[in-house]
Amino acid sequence: MNNEHEECFHRHEKSPPPPREYEGGYILPEDIPKYCAIIDGVTPSDIRTASALIDGYLGRSFEPKEQTERVKMLRHHRGKLSKSPVLCIKKVMAMGRCVFGSTKEELEAETIELDPENDGYFTFVGHGGLNAVIYGIHPYLLEVTYVSGFDEFPEMLKTACGMLACNIRQAMSYSGAKQLSSLDFEVLMTDDSFFTSDIKRLLKEFK
Repeated sequence: MNNEHEECFHRHEKSPPPPREYEGGYILPEDIPKYCAIIDGVTPSDIRTASALIDGYLGRSFEPKEQTERVKMLRHHRGKLSKSPVLCIKKVMAMGRCVFGSTKEELEAETIELDPENDGYFTFVGHGGLNAVIYGIHPYLLEVTYVSGFDEFPEMLKTACGMLACNIRQAMSYSGAKQLSSLDFEVLMTDDSFFTSDIKRLLKEFK
């Protein structure tokens, strides 16, 4: 996990803690005994596989990642970023229309004010930059570059990952295989004894 988002503007009362080096997966290698206590031999590779399966199930990853998207302004200068939670805003480009055509101008990151729930919704608190002053226009579209994900993964996500990693290790032990194929995991994910209701319940909040 890189530190590229350390220079972001954070619109929160408290800035996130410095990112930890997860090197792929939702559980640090030294934390494996804590989250995978029910079975011996769980490896960082099992954690990475479990994390990838969780990402596939949820349809996204929660590791910090830079995103760029165009957001149409709604009433009351409201908008929504599609990937939440939002760690920070890196860049804002405002697009408007005037009698001379289209305008585009970079604004301060502080012009995006995220809602306290950090669910992607925000209020545009800027004035559209110099173009707004000169032409009397307000942006109809914002191009926002931001970092989504978690700096510190939630306990429920790590617990689900640990449970699934244990099931992966157990499945490999039963099969006697050193490695299972993607097809094997695709089949296992439909098995309630592998991808259990308890795991699904923990992940429900993130869907």
